[in-house]
Amino acid sequence: MKRARAGVIGAAGYAGGELLRLLHGHPAVEIAAASSRSHAGKSILDAHAHLRSLEGLRFDGELDPAGLDVLFLAGAHGEAMGRMASLLERAGPSCKIIDLSADFRLRDPALYPVWYGREHASPRLLESFVYGLSELNADEIRSASRVANPGCFATALSLALGPLAAAGALGRARVSAITGSSGSGALPCAGTHHPSREGTLRAYKPLSHQHVPEVEAFLCKLAGKPSLRVELVPVSGPFVRGIYAVCHVDLPQGLDAAGLRALYESAYRGRCFVRLADAPPDLKTVAGGNYCGLYVRAQEGSAIVIAAIDNLIKGAAGQAVQNMNLMLGFDEALGLESAGAYP
Repeated sequence: MKRARAGVIGAAGYAGGELLRLLHGHPAVEIAAASSRSHAGKSILDAHAHLRSLEGLRFDGELDPAGLDVLFLAGAHGEAMGRMASLLERAGPSCKIIDLSADFRLRDPALYPVWYGREHASPRLLESFVYGLSELNADEIRSASRVANPGCFATALSLALGPLAAAGALGRARVSAITGSSGSGALPCAGTHHPSREGTLRAYKPLSHQHVPEVEAFLCKLAGKPSLRVELVPVSGPFVRGIYAVCHVDLPQGLDAAGLRALYESAYRGRCFVRLADAPPDLKTVAGGNYCGLYVRAQEGSAIVIAAIDNLIKGAAGQAVQNMNLMLGFDEALGLESAGAYP
């Protein structure tokens, strides 16, 4: 098998490191280049000391996409939109693009100043990106040349609420979701640095988190009409990896507990990375893997849906590799079936 040549921009961060780890273990991929402006010229081990088998690979300051089969962008929000036009021109039409930032998740450019505090630098390119929620948008991803990887909260919430949206659920989805410190990135700052999070809980951005509009847009797409409104209260947790989202929704008319369970079984039948369980998931059982643990329960017209994922893998790098597999015609699970460590 000819191995696909992959490049990673922004490879020194946590998501970039997970991409390098997963791609290095992928049987159909070779890492052709990795770049980081802050680590230019340094060994991969300078940022990712655990990746000993990549000791001979060094960070480029700038990455030339020519000759690549797939290019991942794992830099900070706002970077990809400014350089995308140039990258597309240099990469050529055969190179698949997967952006892990938020820069191409929203179709409406007017939303970027509202939710991300900046005008979009390449609004004409927004329509060319497909939303990369693999389990619920696989057909479009397979035929796509450009994919916007969903956010970590957005992944958990879309997997939790997608089947209900498709079944016609309306009203509000009230969500409390706790996340680990790795979701804040590799550079510590006040309020996100792990020592200040250990041993405590703190809500932040209540009802104003930037992942909400992408979730609502995707739910409307699944429903084919206006759908659930998401009221998200994120909580910073005293652990490193994972998102645990608890969603409260009014059941669509005519749907009972048995019907709710059947709805989710049908939606995720054959989807190897979603595990519908009979009890609420344990976050430790998904940490380190590309899996989503789901639990649903209905009572007196209300539904509870709980989703647990690893924010760096299923919520970022693992999902990006899953999207790559679909785009390049590989088995969707290739290189991703390893379980995480437990406990």
